[in-house]
Amino acid sequence: MGEISLWLQLGGVGLVGGLLGSMLGLGGGVFFVPLLTLVLNLPIHIAIGSSLVAIIANSITASSTHIKAQLTNIRLGMLLLTATTIGAVAGGFIAAVLTSPILTGFFGIALIGIGYSMIRRRQLAQEAISSRETVVGSGGSTSWVSSLTASYYDRSLNQVVTYHVSRVPQGWGINLLVGIASSLLGVGGGIMNIPVMNLIMRVPIRAAMATNSFMVGITALAGACVYYYHGYVDPLTVAPIVVGSFIGALIGTQLVQRARSIILRQAFAIVMFILAVLMLLRAAGLPI
Repeated sequence: MGEISLWLQLGGVGLVGGLLGSMLGLGGGVFFVPLLTLVLNLPIHIAIGSSLVAIIANSITASSTHIKAQLTNIRLGMLLLTATTIGAVAGGFIAAVLTSPILTGFFGIALIGIGYSMIRRRQLAQEAISSRETVVGSGGSTSWVSSLTASYYDRSLNQVVTYHVSRVPQGWGINLLVGIASSLLGVGGGIMNIPVMNLIMRVPIRAAMATNSFMVGITALAGACVYYYHGYVDPLTVAPIVVGSFIGALIGTQLVQRARSIILRQAFAIVMFILAVLMLLRAAGLPI
């Protein structure tokens, strides 16, 4: 009975993380690690290794649905993946030099700024509702930037939203840092990548979340291989988490298509503030 109870709890963690992760485009890593360590008291390395594998499963499930709905900007995702993957590899080497409390503290402060920006900048990259077809952002100055232009049908607005991607070099550079941070903290890159796409590159929040869902699984794969090599991926622990994450992601991807963008943005900001507080407490060595 003890093992069955543990598997049900692990499956519940996967369900919650998969549901929230797919709805917010985070991949679930920001939920898996805290729940596994704080609620189930798993060792942090096992929690991170399990989280990375679950992120891959969550990403495959969520991104397949988003791609069918034409929400994912695949060209943009592949471009930014070159930065996040390089950053994730570099982050593994930097982790051996910098202490975890310092990194966690800086990241917590960054999350506060991101959450505040997401609340204050309501008009940035927000889909309008005054016309049948909406164009967001300004056109790119070069042909390769223009090729990143995409559109999707927004069910909540009942209209087509077309947007142009802006500030691509800046976004690529920041995603390099995002990859480093995601590898160091083991929580996935969606925490920072979605605001970067939405606030800097002017990608609508719904498209940014869908594109990030496509990206996080590939980024997490590199980290999962490293943790597996070191023996931190336990199949009996990972399996129920993956199953729960799969179910949660299926539900979340259906709910997100019917939610209004402003609600998603506010929910994302709330998650940022909560995670910021938890990370700052952990950086200070205080009990969570």
